[in-house]
Amino acid sequence: MNARLSSLFLVTCTAFFAGCFAFPATENPLPSIETADSRERSKTVVIMLPGRGDRADTFVEQGFFDAGRKLGFDTIAVDAHFGYYMKRSLLPRLHEDVIIPARAAGYEKVWLLGISMGGFGSVLYAANHPDMVDGVILLAPFLGERGAIEEILEGGGLAHWQSAESELEDHEVAMWSWLNDVTTEPVSKPLILGYGRSDRLAGAYGVLLEVLNPSSVYTREGGHNWKTWGPLWRQIASDLKF
Repeated sequence: MNARLSSLFLVTCTAFFAGCFAFPATENPLPSIETADSRERSKTVVIMLPGRGDRADTFVEQGFFDAGRKLGFDTIAVDAHFGYYMKRSLLPRLHEDVIIPARAAGYEKVWLLGISMGGFGSVLYAANHPDMVDGVILLAPFLGERGAIEEILEGGGLAHWQSAESELEDHEVAMWSWLNDVTTEPVSKPLILGYGRSDRLAGAYGVLLEVLNPSSVYTREGGHNWKTWGPLWRQIASDLKF
């Protein structure tokens, strides 16, 4: 895990998150907001990671908890802001402060939902702790630098890409190897992708779309914003029937 995190600061700052020098203070344990009553938990929990500039309470403000209340699953919004990525503490804090306690509380299924930067964090966590996650939902995810996409395309696409020969950073290899595994193995964990067709990151999703089952892909008109993500989430939650 340490090796994969060693260049995370560089990647996030020099690519999609460039130009961000100030960030909120990190806390230990990692704060979160949850809907569950400890006396009456569901069997399933969806743990949500926000994008850059958003916080845990943004999920509440944008109505993302409503689907769980309506459909009968629990929700935890994690305050995994940009500071945790900058300090390279996201994965250990998420693991120790949120995922392990969720399992200990008795949840049979733990899903991750990540938006933009949170999608990046969700895949990194799943790649490092595959046995702790039952499914991943990515809404307009940031999937790394352009060089990673180009290398995979030059290798013939994700299904033919040889991770052992890759020149990518360790954490990028781990992330794309996990994405390859969950889209090619006969019995695998669900991976859902949703995005607006005008999203500025959508051009990077081609390598993933080639291997994803079309039924796992949700699109609608819209860009990189909550106005697009809210309807996508409601449709995904309704279809999955956790």
